[in-house]
Amino acid sequence: MSTLLDLANLDLASTPGATPKPSSAPAPSALPPVIPTAQRARSINGQQTDVLVQLFADRVVVVVTQMGRIGCMIQVSPPPSSLSMLPPMPPPTHLPSAPPQNPLAALPRPDPSSILTPLFGVPPSPHLSYLHDLYASQIGAIVFRKMGGGDVLSGGAKPVVLGIGLKQRASGAEGEDEDDVELTQAERETFAQVMEMVGECLG
Repeated sequence: MSTLLDLANLDLASTPGATPKPSSAPAPSALPPVIPTAQRARSINGQQTDVLVQLFADRVVVVVTQMGRIGCMIQVSPPPSSLSMLPPMPPPTHLPSAPPQNPLAALPRPDPSSILTPLFGVPPSPHLSYLHDLYASQIGAIVFRKMGGGDVLSGGAKPVVLGIGLKQRASGAEGEDEDDVELTQAERETFAQVMEMVGECLG
């Protein structure tokens, strides 16, 4: 420290009235590229629900939250190109077909060979775990259709990373079991509207 002060005083003594030369600051680095981002928000069955989509070079990040934060993160990897070329599986014969006015009828069917990989977080109940996987599979199908099929190595669809935080349904309601995977009508409506919001974000 004393050496730096001595050098500054020496400069002033050799050139009276002059101020020390400011040190040359490094040139500011270029601003990072803007990440394409879209978001939607609406109240669904009285719950504030937010959806955010960001397109990165190697991933598509989707956040769905009703809590202002995420509790779990799941990656949805597109199926290998050899499998994605197979014809879609026929709908189960024991389920009634969705009526035309049902918004769920227009959604792309998730590919059964897509891979779901939990990244962090553990759902607090089997029902919520099933719901998270359902959201991840369907959002992956929407993104893969919007952005092209195939696997990443062949230049096709990018993996989708879903951050999700859904409100738990009220426990103790008559006829409801947290181990049950059957969706309530409110959960079906929330699911349909969230998928609509994801589609709007992707354009």
